Amino acid sequence: MSKKLLAAALIGAAVTTPAIVAEATLSLDARYDSGVQNEDGGTTEIVEYNPHTHATYIVNGETKKIEAISLNYTKDEAMTLKPFLSIDIAKTIATFDQTFEYGDLTSITVHPKENVIAVSVQAKGYNTAGYAVVLTGDGKLLGATKVGIQPDNITFTTDGTKLLTANEGEPREGYGSEIVDPKGSISVINTANGFSALTAETLYFEAFDTAEKRAELVADNVILKKNTNPSEDLEPEYIAVNEASTMAYVALQENNAVATIDLTSNEVVSVKGLGFKDHSKPGNEIDLLKDGKIEIKNENYFGIYMPDGMATVTINGKDYLVTANEGDGREWGEEDRENFHLNEIETDEEIVTYDTSGYDGFVEGQDYIFGARSFAIFDAETMDVVFDSGSDFETMTAQHHPEHFNASNTNVKLDNRSGKKGPEPEDVKIGKVGDEIFAYIGLERIGGVMMYNITNPASAKFVDYLNLRDFSDDIKGDVSPEGMAVITKEDKPQLIVGHEVSGTVTVLNVKEEPPAFKDIENHPDKEAIANVTKRGLFNGVNDKTFAPNKPFSRSHAALVLHRLAGTPASNTTNFNDITASATEDAVSWAVANQFISPLNNKVFGAAKPITREEFAVAVYNALKAAGQITAAEAPVYTDDVDISAHAKEAVASLKAAGIMTGTNNEFHPKQSLTRAQAAVVLDKLLK
Repeated sequence: MSKKLLAAALIGAAVTTPAIVAEATLSLDARYDSGVQNEDGGTTEIVEYNPHTHATYIVNGETKKIEAISLNYTKDEAMTLKPFLSIDIAKTIATFDQTFEYGDLTSITVHPKENVIAVSVQAKGYNTAGYAVVLTGDGKLLGATKVGIQPDNITFTTDGTKLLTANEGEPREGYGSEIVDPKGSISVINTANGFSALTAETLYFEAFDTAEKRAELVADNVILKKNTNPSEDLEPEYIAVNEASTMAYVALQENNAVATIDLTSNEVVSVKGLGFKDHSKPGNEIDLLKDGKIEIKNENYFGIYMPDGMATVTINGKDYLVTANEGDGREWGEEDRENFHLNEIETDEEIVTYDTSGYDGFVEGQDYIFGARSFAIFDAETMDVVFDSGSDFETMTAQHHPEHFNASNTNVKLDNRSGKKGPEPEDVKIGKVGDEIFAYIGLERIGGVMMYNITNPASAKFVDYLNLRDFSDDIKGDVSPEGMAVITKEDKPQLIVGHEVSGTVTVLNVKEEPPAFKDIENHPDKEAIANVTKRGLFNGVNDKTFAPNKPFSRSHAALVLHRLAGTPASNTTNFNDITASATEDAVSWAVANQFISPLNNKVFGAAKPITREEFAVAVYNALKAAGQITAAEAPVYTDDVDISAHAKEAVASLKAAGIMTGTNNEFHPKQSLTRAQAAVVLDKLLK
């Protein structure tokens, strides 16, 4: 029995997948506030971690400077971090090129082996080459070189021998016979011999301009403007390099494709489309209507992945590409122009769809929307989808922030972004905790960071969601994650998040391993106990003790089922033996849904151990309510006569489903359920 099936029973039609929230998996450790907010974004936009100085470098779009903040802070300093360094890149470039008209500082990267940083800078003119500038960690110029037009992202290879820029080449004056659409490109800079005499080899896409090659791209669902050469139309957005530094993968966001670069020969070896996400299929539900309510359901639309941030990960010798599927089209020119990219359909509710009439690469007769409202894992060789988070992001944000579901990053209105890309995944980073591999995904609109365990790429699992936005005002707290960086210190893994609207940067603690309970080392149910505590369903009695053989109370049973369901709201029922608000909510919910019966109208029996048959009834009723379990007939155990009449069907059905069983063909229905036995049942529901 999967956790999704359980959630369908517990939550209902509007929200069909659960949020199993691990306690304190992601938590705030420190914050920097630049003091500058901008609803258009671009403040503390891109962040990068420098392991050589244990500092974070921040691209500040407002000041057009690089700011550096030490992460060697004390507890008293943690919430009021201050920069120790500010680097004026415009002035730096002016020292060697006084003719360059500075436009925008777009990205930063840190050398993997040396205390060296590099930044990408766009020219003011939209059709003018930009710069890659290399500096020491304290801001001293080491070298620079011209790159392609509009460098948007910069990265060192994992071995540090090359520096790459993705040069977007957007048609920022729109389209027209007298208007230039700059060619997108990738610049490759050799840094193996130092940084003082840098030159860039810029790779273009002319090889795909033949009629045959263009037709192949279109057949692979690469989105191309009609009657346009791929060399002009392909727009590199982001670069991710594999662990071996042999391949680079370049997001062509507007084209819904990825280009693969062979770094041993500096050649573009392929451009592959990412396909489309069918929102009519179970698991891909969305809220598409801006109607002021939460209604996550299947729709007859196809999502265009169009990833922004990407990351590579090598698992068991195989390369995977992990993508944040934002969705973004060419929005240059005036909206009333015939060739403007967006097509807004004005009905009672607003839905933004892709106007396919001027583009190749689509399937005729299908309706398309921007983005996939998810993160995905692709086979880096074939670009086949290995995993997609489906409807998780909208489901989880709905459960955590129902009053501000699908809010924008400039207002907290419920449902504001449902017709326009929903939570809008922006960036993704990969980090390791012990032997486990995790993906962190920032949600640009409603805010917050999702955390998934991707150790097994085909069955990635949700771990946590943390949103530090203050919804008491439109822009308050930490709003609009844009760039992220992983802190790689093994003793304290952390995540840095830059928020481009609120102008803040947060440092988050990452905790994956559950407490090392000394009393389960030799227990047969050790694995199940570790899994449910890791997922935050319930804890030990203290940091070192789980007490596996102690009884599981009735209130704890209500609490874990409530957590498993994503803590749905319920009308409060007042019982004299319950004081904690979280327990009160859980018990009220369990009683209202007739999962667990109170002792009487005033007493729930919170501290009383729940019997094995009572727990079986609670779980079975939840599953039965949504038709997710098949009823079985008793008798099934030799002590069937001891099972209460109202519990016989539940006990038999859970045994048949393999969810809850007895021992030696006896169920022991009136015995107290132990904490370990509860963990075993819950672990099966999570799988």
